[in-house]
Amino acid sequence: MTRKTPLLVAGLAIIVIAALAYIFAKDDIMAIITPGEQPGAMQASGAGAGAGAERGLPVIAERATLMDEKTVVEAVGTGKSSLGVSIYPAVSGEVADVLFHAGDHVTKDQVLVILDSDRERLARDLAALQVKDAKQLLARYEKARPLGAVAESEVDTARTALAQARIELDQAEVNLADRTILAPFDGIVGISEIEAGDRVDSSTAIVTLDNIESILVDFEVAETRFENIKPGQKVRVETWSLPGELFEGTVDAIGSRIDPVSRTFSVRARVPNPNGRLLAGMSFAVYVDIEGKQYPSVPEISVLWGDDGTYVWRIDDENKVSQVPVRVVKRTNGRILLDGDISSGDLIVVEGVLRLRPGRVVDATIRGEDQAGVAARENPGEGS
Repeated sequence: MTRKTPLLVAGLAIIVIAALAYIFAKDDIMAIITPGEQPGAMQASGAGAGAGAERGLPVIAERATLMDEKTVVEAVGTGKSSLGVSIYPAVSGEVADVLFHAGDHVTKDQVLVILDSDRERLARDLAALQVKDAKQLLARYEKARPLGAVAESEVDTARTALAQARIELDQAEVNLADRTILAPFDGIVGISEIEAGDRVDSSTAIVTLDNIESILVDFEVAETRFENIKPGQKVRVETWSLPGELFEGTVDAIGSRIDPVSRTFSVRARVPNPNGRLLAGMSFAVYVDIEGKQYPSVPEISVLWGDDGTYVWRIDDENKVSQVPVRVVKRTNGRILLDGDISSGDLIVVEGVLRLRPGRVVDATIRGEDQAGVAARENPGEGS
């Protein structure tokens, strides 16, 4: 009895496997035996029986939609203020007063530093007095000239002396103005190392001043993209100092040369910075969207690979499928852009492709359609 038990178990296993194989393959078997009739079902003899209609294989399908071939160029850039200078004194002297603190917002022509100016002030006053004397002397000569008391040449000499005195006064005022250091534009001052009593000269950096209402980001792009980058084009930047936040800007300028070593060209983007959160010197990840041609797109799982390349199953108006060769252009967000004999609105099989063969009738459940049968999904395309 014990020797027969394994034989019985093996026999039962063979029967079960054969039954399962028949269940899964009965549609194909019946299609071969009785073409034109319903696979897996006998011809009905009662009222209401179908007359020779092939039962469609259940599949899930979706309509192809047009998408833009959008490419994102990524680069690393460095930020700089739209206006930024290091301020130096025009003359040498002793610092009398420092009128700012690091981080202050200053306005154009605001006084930052005053140098000792006693000598310059005295020189200005003396030049003003000389101008006054020269004007008085010229006035007397001009009154006396009609009487013949003063020669014409003396009047000319007095005029020249007055002009020279005025020039010396102007020079004295410039020398005095140089003792007061002003902000050349609105901005934020940096940290200064000078204090009252320090001696400075024209090589001494007083302070840095930056206008960061907008930030300029310089980055490099491969020469193959030279025709794709245009002034005014939108860019997105992200700084590692503020992870997860994207800031939008535009291309401000494009270099006119290709670097022969790196094979890249320079691009400068301008990024608005109204809240002052971006600073000069920050590093940025830069993203530039480049629009391309439009291609039909389908879900990734609908694209298959065979001996002759990639293909999809398309359903025609008679609910029959055909194999359409395609070329993969790009993958993006779970969809694939295709180049081939596919048009927008074509019905493409997404699921249930394993049992398909050319000409097979299918019963498609169309995903993404409303009750009126019109594609509800409009996909404008999105870069990756």
